Amino acid sequence: MFNNLSALIENSKGRLYQESVDHRLPYERDRDRIYHSTAFRKLKDKTQVFMFEKGDYYRNRLTHTLEVSQIARSVSRRFGLNEDLAECISLCHDLGHSPFGHVGEDIISQEIEPNFDHNFQSFRQVSILEKKYESFEGLNLTWETLDGLIKHNGSILNSSNKYDFSENFKFNLNQNPSLEAQIASVSDDIAYIAHDLDDGLRSKILNIKELSNQKYLFEFIDFNYIINLENKIARNYFTRSVINFLVSDLLSETKKQIIQSKFKSYEDVIQHPYFIVKFSPEVSEKVALMKSYLYDNFYTSEFVYKNRFEAEKILVFIIKFLIENHSELPDSWLKKITDEHSKKQTIVDYVCGMTDQYAINFYNNYASKN
Repeated sequence: MFNNLSALIENSKGRLYQESVDHRLPYERDRDRIYHSTAFRKLKDKTQVFMFEKGDYYRNRLTHTLEVSQIARSVSRRFGLNEDLAECISLCHDLGHSPFGHVGEDIISQEIEPNFDHNFQSFRQVSILEKKYESFEGLNLTWETLDGLIKHNGSILNSSNKYDFSENFKFNLNQNPSLEAQIASVSDDIAYIAHDLDDGLRSKILNIKELSNQKYLFEFIDFNYIINLENKIARNYFTRSVINFLVSDLLSETKKQIIQSKFKSYEDVIQHPYFIVKFSPEVSEKVALMKSYLYDNFYTSEFVYKNRFEAEKILVFIIKFLIENHSELPDSWLKKITDEHSKKQTIVDYVCGMTDQYAINFYNNYASKN
């Protein structure tokens, strides 16, 4: 429908390092490299909310990432955009996350790097830290995938982080990303709202009856129908309804925005001052209130907070221990340290590369010796 506004393969700025082509299209190749990366595999043991609960049904970073990818592909298809690019950006958007969900991000900012940004860490992961090839660092992803990853939350007005590799491979941080990247960003919101509501219901921290009292937030759900369903079916109906409602509004409002803007090309999209992919004003308000509701009733619940306290203890110990005893790092990491700045960055990279279980094992091993 809006193929002319897409990040078309024939207009791609390519890769930092030139490579011979194979049977795959460029963004397909990006996707495959992300799937086979070390960081992607580790997502299965990086949690979302339940940091010490190993239940089979609770989300982790991997399941979240796959859900974001599914929504992004579906939305991109409706608009005739590049599904592969939307999928790539979705798949790599959380690769830089530390263990224990957003707790890890908070502790890194508190203890060692005040300007820590998990989007920038994801960029470092795919462009520097992955070691798969002899002739270059990172995964050598296309410019368009990297640009969408960098601007996952929109254009960047103030940043001390360095993204440019060379004069011929630079990123204009003041411009918006592609429509595919914008779709990946909003799909992230849809996925985490829906699956956190689902996890909250599974854990019984939230309940359908209480949610039915939030008339404005969930007026699109037929609670009279749900009340007669088995718990599992009711929960799935509720979660599915949230996703369908948000995606439907997103499709409608985004189409409206594109038509009103009278865009002619990809360049018009990235030079526009705001995201074109968005919810309607009324639903944007609902989304903000859903996030607030989850914060007040789920993320800050007694059970989740208890887990948070334990995770904070583990990560504070690990970071302080490595600052004072960086010689305990593996040799491959130790050789990266040449001064205080590189020491700090190496510790951040190392901690972000930990899974939850690795961090727990590290803590149990070294804390018992102190």
